[in-house]
Amino acid sequence: MARSRKKKEALLTRQQIIRKYGITKKLIQEHFPKPEIIHVRGRGGSRWTMEGWPAEVAAEAVQHPEIQKQIRARAEKELRERQIGEIMALYEGFSPESYLDKARRLQRMFVLHVGPTNSGKTYDAIEDLKTHTPGTYLGPLRLLALEMFDKLNDAGIPCSMLTGEESIPVEGAVVVSSTIELCDFNRHYSTAVIDEAQLIADKNRGSAWLKAICLVDAEMVHICMAPEALPFIEELITSFGDPYNVVWHKRLAPLRYAGRCKGYGDFRPDDAIICFSRKSVLSTAAILEKHGFHASVIYGALPPEARRNEVRKYLSGENNIVVATDAIGLGISLPIKRVVFAETEKFDGKEFRQLTTAEVKQIGGRAGRYGLNEYGEVLALGNAELIEEKLGKNVRAIKQACIGFPREVLSEDYPLELLLLAWEKMPRAREFVRESMQDALILLRHFRKPITPENRELVFDLVTCPVDTRTEELVIYWSRCAEAIVKNKRPPAPWFGDETLQSCELQYKAYDIRHQLLRRIGIEDDCSAERQIICERIAELMRENKDQYIRRCRICGKELPIGSLFNLCERCAAFREGGRRL
Repeated sequence: MARSRKKKEALLTRQQIIRKYGITKKLIQEHFPKPEIIHVRGRGGSRWTMEGWPAEVAAEAVQHPEIQKQIRARAEKELRERQIGEIMALYEGFSPESYLDKARRLQRMFVLHVGPTNSGKTYDAIEDLKTHTPGTYLGPLRLLALEMFDKLNDAGIPCSMLTGEESIPVEGAVVVSSTIELCDFNRHYSTAVIDEAQLIADKNRGSAWLKAICLVDAEMVHICMAPEALPFIEELITSFGDPYNVVWHKRLAPLRYAGRCKGYGDFRPDDAIICFSRKSVLSTAAILEKHGFHASVIYGALPPEARRNEVRKYLSGENNIVVATDAIGLGISLPIKRVVFAETEKFDGKEFRQLTTAEVKQIGGRAGRYGLNEYGEVLALGNAELIEEKLGKNVRAIKQACIGFPREVLSEDYPLELLLLAWEKMPRAREFVRESMQDALILLRHFRKPITPENRELVFDLVTCPVDTRTEELVIYWSRCAEAIVKNKRPPAPWFGDETLQSCELQYKAYDIRHQLLRRIGIEDDCSAERQIICERIAELMRENKDQYIRRCRICGKELPIGSLFNLCERCAAFREGGRRL
């Protein structure tokens, strides 16, 4: 018995080897010699067995290349986890306090314009901007920046425009209209207007609003927002120690819920039909045109110039109805009397979900244009109860703002991927959410060139370029452009063609990616002529027979009704479910 115990202690069990070397049971079975079997008599005469290897045999077997590969992988994983922990501890030292300290050194007066859509918030702020220049308008979308650019220049106030897509300098400009990410914090203004400030909580872009509110250098700062943003922004400005006034705005044309829309016969000119995918928008527009309407279509993937052209057609009377996604919710002012929700669910990049209260109110609030309509109406084709409920609710107050990724950490001696991963793993703070680096991580994993201390900041600028990472073709094009820039070469021209609407949209987005990447290295690449050609081609494709876009039952080919959530008609769906032919 003593000899058995001694022998037992000299052997390593399979579990001991797994723990010691970090290898799997499968590798032991494939690459270790046959274990010794030790029989030990226990109490009551029972017997049990134990697999084991002498230590020297185990040490020799562990040298097998496959096992060494796994041991190295485990060591790398442990190092990676340790480094992520160190980086997360480093991030705890970064907070918005640096913004707040700078904000307290500025002498500013704030005016907070609070109200729903179509309440004149932005109008009042812009009226003050007109008489107190130099100034800047900071909005969420190029279309909004373009609208203010046109309005100010038409009013005789020279205004330049600056967005991620283009720069339009105007000689003698006293105002800059731009998207909020391009705010110039080194310039002093008399007046600044920050629009749609409720987006301060957005995890992808909200950090731009936080930074602008804290750091824009202007004597008077007008902040336009939905009511749910007021408590947080009011508290933020109080922390600066600056004076502020709150100006409440009521809707100029009252909004009311008008019930269920039964179908084509209920649609009217000056309606906006809301869907939540490109296919649904194009299909709905095609069906409406078969019923005698002329539809302007607006959706996110449509290039801004093409969207503007669709808006122009509606405003001129060439078209008499609008079919749009939630892209209509911000930055597009149209004389719409009624908003009809054809769909009440949307895909948010991960799953289909019901519309939120904020989305229903933002989109529905586009109904009823002051001076043209006595009131606005909201209807629904499908889940009317949801729209009625959400329209009558108050949106929850914003309790957090988004804080941007701290560029200061790029000087730390850690791999760039780990810096981004650790940022994503940080727990949520009480008052702040962290800017999402998910898209940057996706792009970084498609970047195949070595990242060195010399090019790390450049690579960070490239991976934080706005790219639709759900579209593989655009990610591949981005990687080719980014790798060319790092090699100090000219990025390749886009190659998607113009045969279809989708290829035109990809071509336009690719030009935008190329333009933004080059701008990040100080090169202004004017591709406006190429983009104009694409927009003209899109207009041509939209004028062609729209029947090709109509959604049809994938079994019988019957036209599917507007707002249908499925790709089968009722008859074929019943046949599939019941297993019988109707």
